[in-house]
Amino acid sequence: MAAASPKDFLVIHPSDHPSAINELDESAVFKREQPEGDCSLIRMDQLTLMSRPEAYLQDLQMMERCLELAQYGAKKGELPFGAVIVSRGHVIAEATNCVSSESDVTRHAELVALSEAQKVLKRKRLQDCTLYSIVEPCPMCSFPAREARIGRVVFALSSPVMAGYSKWDVLKDDDLSNKLPEVFGPPPEIVSGLLSAQAEQVWRQWNPLVWRFMKRRGCIGSAADLPERHAAAPRPMISWTALAAFLAAPALLVSKAFLRSRAGSRAIPKLDPESDS
Repeated sequence: MAAASPKDFLVIHPSDHPSAINELDESAVFKREQPEGDCSLIRMDQLTLMSRPEAYLQDLQMMERCLELAQYGAKKGELPFGAVIVSRGHVIAEATNCVSSESDVTRHAELVALSEAQKVLKRKRLQDCTLYSIVEPCPMCSFPAREARIGRVVFALSSPVMAGYSKWDVLKDDDLSNKLPEVFGPPPEIVSGLLSAQAEQVWRQWNPLVWRFMKRRGCIGSAADLPERHAAAPRPMISWTALAAFLAAPALLVSKAFLRSRAGSRAIPKLDPESDS
């Protein structure tokens, strides 16, 4: 799916909603206007979870967008998954699942969004980006997220059977970045359970019978009363990849020069068809 323009979204700033920051009353409720059939109701006392209320308000808005994308994908015959990549308050890429439409099991919404974001930003590393997903990313999506050095991962529903965090600890595995710092970035910050009740509603509306079986088998976790935040690992002061590239540069230059000279000395002479000696 093509990347969305930042103009397509109205990023919520704390100055627009001062009561959301100063009045954290348990009975207070924030509700954004949205299309019919999409119910997103957020208790404002959940804002105490984050040290930066403006970032949390943005998380709410982007997760609502994930729910909308999941509903759209379900109408197109896909499973109700949706993912959004955001950098510095701007939407860089968004995607639904494309597994059925492209007959490709690797086209998960998170992977499609990550690939699109790298193309839009014209860089591999996304350390300043947040990945939003309606369901916890699986290991197949979590490894590329770590390799792209994604800074934050926010999801609504946990996936106890297939997840890349709560089941297979890919997103928070320190060994990846400790032993292969040239490839994998530090573990990202993780926010789980954001708008989980609303995400459950999206899945239930898609197929009530399938949803009931998935819940009974434990494929999808229970809706969280409040989101949970898991801090990111500290970012290293030195980029080991850049350091390794700097140290290896002289050796690579010598090696390339040697190969060029060797190739020149072994050049095959051209045959002259007129000379027959």
